[in-house]
Amino acid sequence: MHWKHLFKKHILERGYDYFLEGEVEGVKRKNDGITATVWGSEEYEVEINFNGDEVEDMYCSCPYAESGEYCKHMAAVLFEWEEKKEEEIIDVVNRTKEEVEHIVGQAKEEIVKGFLVRILQEDERNFLRFKALVNDEISKGDIERYKKQVDSIVDRYLGYDDFISYRQANDFVMEIKDLIDEEVQRMLEQGHYMETFELTNYIFSCMGEVDIDDSDGGIGMILSHCIEIWCKLLENTDACVEEVMFQWFITHFDGTLMDYMEEYIAEILMDYFKEKKYMESKLEFTERKVQEAKRNTDSWSAKYYVGAWAMRHLMVMEEMEKSWEEIEQYCRGNWENDRIREYFISKCIEQKQYNEAIKALEESIQLDTNMPGFVSSFSNQLKEVYKMIGDEIAYKEQLWKLVIEDDAGNIEQYRELKKLYSKQEWIDVREKIFTLLPKNVNREEIYQEEQLYDRLLKCVQTSYGLFILQKYEKILAKEYPKEVLQKYTEELNEMAKYTADRKRYQEWVLILKRMLKIKGGKETVNEIVENWRVLYKNRRAMMEELNRLYEK
Repeated sequence: MHWKHLFKKHILERGYDYFLEGEVEGVKRKNDGITATVWGSEEYEVEINFNGDEVEDMYCSCPYAESGEYCKHMAAVLFEWEEKKEEEIIDVVNRTKEEVEHIVGQAKEEIVKGFLVRILQEDERNFLRFKALVNDEISKGDIERYKKQVDSIVDRYLGYDDFISYRQANDFVMEIKDLIDEEVQRMLEQGHYMETFELTNYIFSCMGEVDIDDSDGGIGMILSHCIEIWCKLLENTDACVEEVMFQWFITHFDGTLMDYMEEYIAEILMDYFKEKKYMESKLEFTERKVQEAKRNTDSWSAKYYVGAWAMRHLMVMEEMEKSWEEIEQYCRGNWENDRIREYFISKCIEQKQYNEAIKALEESIQLDTNMPGFVSSFSNQLKEVYKMIGDEIAYKEQLWKLVIEDDAGNIEQYRELKKLYSKQEWIDVREKIFTLLPKNVNREEIYQEEQLYDRLLKCVQTSYGLFILQKYEKILAKEYPKEVLQKYTEELNEMAKYTADRKRYQEWVLILKRMLKIKGGKETVNEIVENWRVLYKNRRAMMEELNRLYEK
């Protein structure tokens, strides 16, 4: 059945969301079509008529469809109907399997052979499958046929705009996956290592050229399957194939593959090819990639790739047992990159070269002064080094710096500092901290820690939305029920100004139920509901959900 072209793209996507969310109910057959109910912001009735296997006309009670447009509710019903039809087909296949076996068993040999010849002439993939069962040899022509099978699958799913939609993506991925699991895996098991590598490479490269809605990560799954095949090859193949594989991997960092695909290959290169003849090549290759990334100043991701390839270069140096002096020199040559400094610092600590680690951490904090995340990480690490070497004064000073500046608002840092003071001392110390904390730092966790609930309440009252309120509701509702209910009332009334769908109304009712559990909540909730029934009486779905408020 072909019907998706009848809908605008965004309408089709919203219809598919409704289908996935289970909003379609009561699909029923009628003489030449189907009827169903779809839950949107209201309840809508949908009717679809067919002419044979094609959609003839459609009706929906929603406002959008009144102007003659095909709506998301119609699309949702068709997705639901299509799934039911597929399930029926599967049932038929399962029911007729024994019947097929019985008929084949009754047929004469020449009839079976003749029928099989005709089928295999018409179906290239089945021909290759059958040939593999009969003869385990694979010719160059066979590999080209397999590649055409890959092309055929891609072409079949690409639409008129050369794009594979979200709805078609899963079926496409599963077909490619089946080809890998059956054909490629069979080649591997039969020992056709070079052929296996060639076909796997072709599939891997093709996936980078397909324009697809890959929201579910199907392409990544296919690439992972290719990686698994490559790994199995490297664990079982001979030196000749291994050499070919190494050269293919090295030469495919030429921009012909997507960046994330190159990452897959990079991992293979690093995890395998440990022989001496490869290590020198890997060392040269990784350094070349570092320099390429440094020259690519127009790319926002250049820093990431410099760090990634420099780290791989260092891993190769370690595997080759290069001296610490050589490793330190390389790190210093790439000192502007935070990942290299992190590596250098960790090695210094590992080797108990604490003074070098402290110096590198202080340099890193200065170099990354405009990047709060890095400053926080390096500053925390510096604190830990001081603690490790027993420098109590420097440790305490660094912890203070973290609490009020480098990692302000972090409750764990706050608690660590608190342990350094007596209970009596801490009362004055915490007030000093509150004074020094930047104004934009969230203080809720600290106020909760100190049981300063009056200050916590002020934070909640001035916050936007319900997130902070709901996080601290249980604590505050005991002492400040009136204020908590007032905050809920303000936020709910603000949200209710705008029309929403049934799910949103259901969420509001759940919030009202939470309010009922707070002291004085029943009176407040009743007042909200009475006001809403007057103000929003025309919102049928909203009124229906409010009627369920007191249901258990």
